[in-house]
Amino acid sequence: MNRETMFYISVLIVFIIDIIIYSIYSAFNSATETVGGLTIFYFYQIVLLVVSSIMMVAVALAFKR
Repeated sequence: MNRETMFYISVLIVFIIDIIIYSIYSAFNSATETVGGLTIFYFYQIVLLVVSSIMMVAVALAFKR
């Protein structure tokens, strides 16, 4: 496989991991609890945004020419 194909496969794997992580958490069961003034749902979304960004940057840097 060439480098471009490996890059797209890596991005696909990161997207699949993201989808699995987002779907595991039952977001509406604890909507009344707060962390830092945010409900658990919104706090979880912000944390996963950062985690997803780090994973995408890692893939991009791994395949940087």
